[in-house]
Amino acid sequence: MDAETASYIINYFSHLLTDVEKKALRHHSSLIKTKNLTNEALIKMYYKKEWLSTDQSVLELLKDGYGNFELNVACRVLLEHAQKVFLNLCPRCNKLARTPQAKQCRHCQFDWHLNSAINGK
Repeated sequence: MDAETASYIINYFSHLLTDVEKKALRHHSSLIKTKNLTNEALIKMYYKKEWLSTDQSVLELLKDGYGNFELNVACRVLLEHAQKVFLNLCPRCNKLARTPQAKQCRHCQFDWHLNSAINGK
C-alpha cells in the first residue's frame, strides 16, 4: 500500500479505527499544534482533555513515526473491513480520486459525472 491510499483510508474511514488508534491520531495532531507552544497551562490542558496522551499503547503505535502508523492502521482496516472501504478509483487511469465522492480525477482530469447520471448513481 502507498502513503496516498493509507492517508485516504485514515481520512475517510476513521470510524473503522480502534479506540487506541483514534487516540494516537488525536495525539499526533495535538503534537503538531503544540510543537511551538511555551504556555505550560495550555499544554497541561491538552493532557487533561486527553488530546495528548501518556498511554504507552498510544505512544507505541507512533514510535516508528506517523507515516508508519498510517500504513499499519490502513492495512489493518483493509484486512478487517475490506467490504466497508470504498477506494474511489478513476475509470480511466485507475488512480485514487481525492475523496470517496469525487467524480473527477485529479491525476488525468477525467470527469465521470455524466456517466454517473446516465447509470443512475
